[in-house]
Amino acid sequence: MLENWLMPQLNEDSNDYIFQQDGSRAHYKDVRGYLNRNLQQRWMGRTGKEDDALMRWPPRSPDLTTCDIFFWGFVKDTVFVPPLPANQQIFTTVSPLLWLWSTVIC
Repeated sequence: MLENWLMPQLNEDSNDYIFQQDGSRAHYKDVRGYLNRNLQQRWMGRTGKEDDALMRWPPRSPDLTTCDIFFWGFVKDTVFVPPLPANQQIFTTVSPLLWLWSTVIC
């Protein structure tokens, strides 16, 4: 998604931007490699010793993961309201929230 959709959209609008990467472990290796190759000194986020980032930010930094904090807070505040749903009901409760998040809030 980053390589095939987001970066072409950003580059179409302007080349004058700084990319802010989240601290997700799932994105740590592959995404950093892509950013090092394509956005030298134009990205910030969780980095390793060999990375060519503009700024190194620690993992779990509240400044870096504001969207994550808001999103999960939104889900928890909506789902975990007494009476709490049973485990099998959590999926059916969370799924409409994901739709609401993607279509209305974003």
